[in-house]
Amino acid sequence: MSNDLTQTAISKFFEFYKSEVESEVIDDNNVVLSFPVHFSGFHRIEITVTQHSADHFLVSDGAKTIEELRNAGYAVESKFRKRLEAISRVANIRVVDDYLVAESTAASLGSSIQRFLEATKTIGDAYLVQRVSPSREANLRNQVAEFLASQQVPYRTKHTLQGQIEMHQVDFYFPPNGASGLALSVMGNPTRMHAEAWAFKSSDIKQTNRRTEVGVVYDDSEATESSEAILRNIADVSVRSSEIPSLATSLRSIGILKTA
Repeated sequence: MSNDLTQTAISKFFEFYKSEVESEVIDDNNVVLSFPVHFSGFHRIEITVTQHSADHFLVSDGAKTIEELRNAGYAVESKFRKRLEAISRVANIRVVDDYLVAESTAASLGSSIQRFLEATKTIGDAYLVQRVSPSREANLRNQVAEFLASQQVPYRTKHTLQGQIEMHQVDFYFPPNGASGLALSVMGNPTRMHAEAWAFKSSDIKQTNRRTEVGVVYDDSEATESSEAILRNIADVSVRSSEIPSLATSLRSIGILKTA
């Protein structure tokens, strides 16, 4: 009976897995496979398999893993990249530019794909699971928007600024207009790592936007002592979520909000 049950369980699992794996043929040598395995419950993991010869294959994530990390607010600079490389190296995966890649023979292609899945899932669980819930961050963003509306000050939302190294999106943007501008972000989960990533973002924005100051409104109920220290020392404007009305003082000092 136990042998029959084992075969039934394995058979049903393979049946389900096979039906859930999606594929998209790019050309004769490239196919994208989408697996029912997720980055911390969010997007499915996708892998590109490239055939270079009869016995030489390349497995890649199409730069999606690092893209997910950037979208989550991480600055993928040298120290962070070294941590990714350490995790990936265990599975014989290399980090090339923004791509995770692994080479494989035809005989080991199945196990190579499985190791690749495990490595990308490990990275996702280690970092992306720490992302703030959309509802909490959206709530804080709405509070800031309501306050700004009460002050009748014009601004842009979801504005993208070119940094020296990469592009950055901010939640609220006050363009320079006689006075300095302000790029203001909302942070609902101000861990030390998120604060460090924001510090990189702030520095990169200011390298190419000399007339724009950079600010952050963060959830002080979630902040640690070290993350608050980073945000307050690096930001031109740093406001706790419990003190949103004090944002008016900063806007006046910059010249965005006129003194009554």
